[in-house]
Amino acid sequence: MNRRPDAACEGQDVKAKRPKGATVYWSRDREMQFARIRAEAEGFGLRILEANEYRKPWGGFVKFDPACLAAFRRAYWKKGLNEQWQESLRSLWKAMRSARGLALDAKLLLVAPGQRFSLQEHERRAELWRVLEGPVDVVMGEDEEHLRDHEVRPGEIIRIPERTLHRAAAPVSSWGVIAEFWQHIDPAHPSDEDDVIRHADDYERRGPSS
Repeated sequence: MNRRPDAACEGQDVKAKRPKGATVYWSRDREMQFARIRAEAEGFGLRILEANEYRKPWGGFVKFDPACLAAFRRAYWKKGLNEQWQESLRSLWKAMRSARGLALDAKLLLVAPGQRFSLQEHERRAELWRVLEGPVDVVMGEDEEHLRDHEVRPGEIIRIPERTLHRAAAPVSSWGVIAEFWQHIDPAHPSDEDDVIRHADDYERRGPSS
């Protein structure tokens, strides 16, 4: 059943278009997967701010309007959590409400079957991930010599601390879908999209936005 969106969350969604003049990663499976995720998000009353469906070789993401943060929480972060996570998230969301103006980058990451994104770290933010579809193989460690694999199943949450190397990979037979938001380490110096240090990449990309 569709929810009525929050008043601040109402508005026209941004529609994804295949980019011109750049490498495009397109397949019928990718198009159908993103169409399904978009339809589900819209059913939850979420306004899509950006849909990066075609530029990421590993998959892409759907990013939501910051005004939809409450709807994002209801849709993906409330059901099926144990008491410990419920209490942790209540404290975290309370702190977020007091830190007005900070971008929390509420998004869904979609990792294509058999793909993984770059091994990376962030200096000014931690990230919270909840796997919605998977399982997803998450690799984490303080450096490349101390990486550990974590199989994160649907419904489970994992926190990626700041300055921790990490990457996520989907199984060869299915897409991995992750709900993500940021936890700024220092609200006076908040993180942003350029706060990415890439250590290794299967696709030999350079720069934070590639």
